[in-house]
Amino acid sequence: MSSPFSIGDIVNGRYRLVSHIVSSPTADVFRADDLSLTRPVAIHVAPFSLHNDPVFLESFREEATAAAALNHPHVLRVYDWGEEAGGAYLVTEYPVGGTLRSVLDRDGVMDESRVALMGLELADGLAYANARGIIHGALSPAAIHFDADGRSKVADFGFATAIAKSHIGPSTDIRYASPEQAQRLAIDGKTDVYTLALIMFEAITGTIPHEKSSPAETLAARIGTPLPSHPSIRSLDMVLAQAGAYDAKFRLDAASLTTRLQATVGTLSSSATNSASMAPTNVVASDAARVTKRPALGFQAPSTSDVLTGETAPVPPSTLIEGIESVRSVGEVPMGDFENYRPASKRRRSWLRPALAVTLFIFTAGLVGGYATGMFKPSHTVPSVLGLTQQQALQMVSDSNFKLEITGRSFSTTVANGMIASQEPAAGTSLQEGEVLGVTISQGAPPVAIPTDIIGMDCASATEALAAVGLKATCPSSSAIKSTKVPAGHVIKVTYQSQTNPPSVSKGATVTLVLSLGNGSGTSTTTTTVPTNGNGPRAVPSLVGKTRAETFALMHAAGLYFVTTGPGSNDGTWHTVVSQTPAPGTSIKWHGTVHMTVK
Repeated sequence: MSSPFSIGDIVNGRYRLVSHIVSSPTADVFRADDLSLTRPVAIHVAPFSLHNDPVFLESFREEATAAAALNHPHVLRVYDWGEEAGGAYLVTEYPVGGTLRSVLDRDGVMDESRVALMGLELADGLAYANARGIIHGALSPAAIHFDADGRSKVADFGFATAIAKSHIGPSTDIRYASPEQAQRLAIDGKTDVYTLALIMFEAITGTIPHEKSSPAETLAARIGTPLPSHPSIRSLDMVLAQAGAYDAKFRLDAASLTTRLQATVGTLSSSATNSASMAPTNVVASDAARVTKRPALGFQAPSTSDVLTGETAPVPPSTLIEGIESVRSVGEVPMGDFENYRPASKRRRSWLRPALAVTLFIFTAGLVGGYATGMFKPSHTVPSVLGLTQQQALQMVSDSNFKLEITGRSFSTTVANGMIASQEPAAGTSLQEGEVLGVTISQGAPPVAIPTDIIGMDCASATEALAAVGLKATCPSSSAIKSTKVPAGHVIKVTYQSQTNPPSVSKGATVTLVLSLGNGSGTSTTTTTVPTNGNGPRAVPSLVGKTRAETFALMHAAGLYFVTTGPGSNDGTWHTVVSQTPAPGTSIKWHGTVHMTVK
């Protein structure tokens, strides 16, 4: 890949590029001299295609900060990071032992015991990063470095995630892509575990599992296909099968892989390894042709000859070691002193072996068929998700590996809008992992039609009519407006949120009734005997039984003032007029005062 920097450049006025180390989809790596601290360092430079890319650079700053906080013996330590001339770079410790890519290119393959120890170290580093929410996502032999003592370290944390977030596209070397990456699904720490399994397989055998002649064929081969078995892989066979499971649900995570490898390292022979340095073994030309499909994870059916002869493979030696450093301290992998075990021969009847072989074949076929049809998938009791949000329901069923699917939406008078109103199957029933739990989402109570005849009613009558259909109403005096057609104190229109005269609203909603102020001339609806033009005398309107809002509207239209006595009169919380003075129809001067008793 191209790089924005060249040999001899001084980055950030401090790091002089000396030589090129390796290239990967995530970075060009250079050896550099730190001119300030006079020490060798490695500079990891982002691809030139991301030069001046604002989306990548913003993500890189966040990821680089997180990567710099990692401190683990098997994670390449980040000293510094920055941007120059639009290019992003990481400054790390200088791994003098080179990369796994260079080792494999030079030596072909590695001894299984060395690969087990390397895998243990890398899995431990990945588990440390994954536990802190950091995923690599683009692991490859070029991103694995060795220090002077041969210890392996993961590099390029910070670049892969930032590149994936940019619009340029995926940063993964297709040869090491996981099934979820092949399907463009979300990734997590188990993606790094799958890739590590591929790398360990390649390091032992010299071949990459499922690698085809084109990227598209390689990605397609990863989906739904177990890791194959290989004659060169012995003690690590089952560990790699579990780490390389195509279904992430059944795949080991980095912490579990670390535990498994720590136990497995103790079972490997040390006869071909006397030190911590990598001792390559010769590649067997026919090994690639001897790669065989793995029929099922963890299950290897015995052959007919195994059944007929009654012989079994020798039991491998096993000695559990404690920690990685105990292996390095002696320079070799310890081996237990166990004798091979073979069952004592017994007299057999001539008809027994064929019958046993047929029975075993039928049993094996049943197991394979049952697994393929999901017969052996574990079942769990379905919980109740009624009244929960979709996100809450997803969290509740995640441990059972159920698939939550919205099957419809419906109105409900008992379940709030957005909550789950029904589910199928019902709570308490049994459901297998991977099966669908269907739910219906509530749209809240069904809408209620607003009576059309409330226009022209007074506030009290309209409020009563609305209450009869399950709605509430307010008649604020602040919303009253003039009208030449609707008498003062009566409803001109209905508003709800931003709607005017909506045909229907949600049940229990509160609508606003806009009352009339009359035509503004002060004409009362209770009498027409007193002229009210200009500033002349006014007729007192009939106020007894009126609400507070209606009273405000009528008195405003009449151009009169009023004072109140009674409960709520001091703080304005009263709601009905009990009596008034002077009586309705009485003529008083403009801006005169009416006295009212309220409750």
